[in-house]
Amino acid sequence: MFKLFGLIRSNKKVLQPSSAASLLAHQNFGRGVATSIIVAIVAMILWVAVSLLFDRYFPWVSMLQGIAVGIAMQRLGRGLDWRFPLAAAIITALAAVEGSFLVALFLTGREFDTGALTLVDEISMHTVKTFLGREFGVVGSIYMLFAAALAAFYANRRLLPGEAVALRRHAAGESPATDLTTGANQ
Repeated sequence: MFKLFGLIRSNKKVLQPSSAASLLAHQNFGRGVATSIIVAIVAMILWVAVSLLFDRYFPWVSMLQGIAVGIAMQRLGRGLDWRFPLAAAIITALAAVEGSFLVALFLTGREFDTGALTLVDEISMHTVKTFLGREFGVVGSIYMLFAAALAAFYANRRLLPGEAVALRRHAAGESPATDLTTGANQ
């Protein structure tokens, strides 16, 4: 299998059942959130660049953004509980709205032969309300929700079978040497 910046590994080590505590210790919520925010910003920049290149608005890019944010949370947050998918979904939802707004801002700036930074001075609450009501609207909301769902799906760490058994035993308070079929100690 190919390696993408060292994030995709083909030679995963199977953890022994006694290392369930190390699974929990390897969770890093802060690193996962920080990385997901960075990935969301990079995805927004690419979204604006692609939209300017083709002079079109592509709302489905927010779903790709959600997948990227979810994978970043999974790989670097290494989370096992509910906080990681929730954070990835929130980051993706906010990034989808912000990305759509930035694309609209840059495309509008191009249409009026001015830069997007010039238009930033002209943004008011009316501008934001108009954008959310007319430009983003129902279609943008649907894409945003699906992107958030994709981010939440990809955010949790995928466990190997041995790791899942070790974590279940740890959560149940069983010793690592307990037999799964009978529940008796070996």
